[in-house]
Amino acid sequence: MRKRILTLGLAVLMAVSFTACSGGSEDAGDSAEKTTTEAKKEEKTYESIYNEYSAKIKEEAPKLVKEYKEEAAEYAGNVDKLAEISNDKISDLAEISTDGVGKMADLMYENGDDDTEYSEWADKLQEVYSDEAEAITDAYMDSATN
Repeated sequence: MRKRILTLGLAVLMAVSFTACSGGSEDAGDSAEKTTTEAKKEEKTYESIYNEYSAKIKEEAPKLVKEYKEEAAEYAGNVDKLAEISNDKISDLAEISTDGVGKMADLMYENGDDDTEYSEWADKLQEVYSDEAEAITDAYMDSATN
């Protein structure tokens, strides 16, 4: 069951990642304005995006575990409802990871990079997500088996 939940969470992450990587078109005015705004921001790197989003994931995971435990207390013994709550919390965490991976994909396209460096950093971020999502899965397993 644990692997099934983790697999579901990763599938959601991948689906959202693919969606985030698809780009739309923007008109020249918006593009020029965006370029000016971006020039004012600090230069982004894969590492800076990784650091930002891995910190967000690590900060949010304990909060989500706490929320899970609070919500799960109401549904003790109802394994289906507990799994639903767990999946919702894992999806919240996946959204942060997906946002970070999307920012990395944007950077790759802006820089005209090949996908080697992007993939390395995206994989590292997804590993942080997986590790932190495991805490939610562990909380689920504890509540479902007790």
